[in-house]
Amino acid sequence: MGKKEVGTTHNFVLSKGIMQVGAYSALVGEDGTKRLFAELLADPDRPEVRPQEVYQAILASMQPGWTLRLLQVFWPDPEPRLAFQRQVQEWGMPANEGSVILIQGLNLAVQEHPLPFIRRTILEFVLPGDEGLAWWEGLAGLTQAFGIRVEYVLAEDIRRLLEWMFNPILSQYGS
Repeated sequence: MGKKEVGTTHNFVLSKGIMQVGAYSALVGEDGTKRLFAELLADPDRPEVRPQEVYQAILASMQPGWTLRLLQVFWPDPEPRLAFQRQVQEWGMPANEGSVILIQGLNLAVQEHPLPFIRRTILEFVLPGDEGLAWWEGLAGLTQAFGIRVEYVLAEDIRRLLEWMFNPILSQYGS
């Protein structure tokens, strides 16, 4: 009996590509496994969001022997910076020189400041067959009761996720 390591990235690095499994994009592992990905999203300001309980419900609903990995990825988020830049541009050019310098300084400061990062919660599920696919399809309904919504990750986003995890290029985000 071989020793199985916990938390390795071996199957990510040696993947064989991406294929469709039903309505979902799956990463094909070097061992032939099909790995489905979904992102858990919530508005943390809402009182019905209960992340601890949703994790317990997800794990309790799984069959013995199934594999699920919870990934917490810190991802660059350019949107707050872009939103502020749009707001500054909407101000228009003021008549006095001091305000012009202020607006130019704000734009420069925002461009030079590093991007904020958001924490993304990604589920990776090793598909065990048709029974697992039915469970995966019901995941959105299961999490909804806890104020969490599920977005299934598409092929292009799986590629972007893998690139970020294994070769993040911060320059493409303007940092």
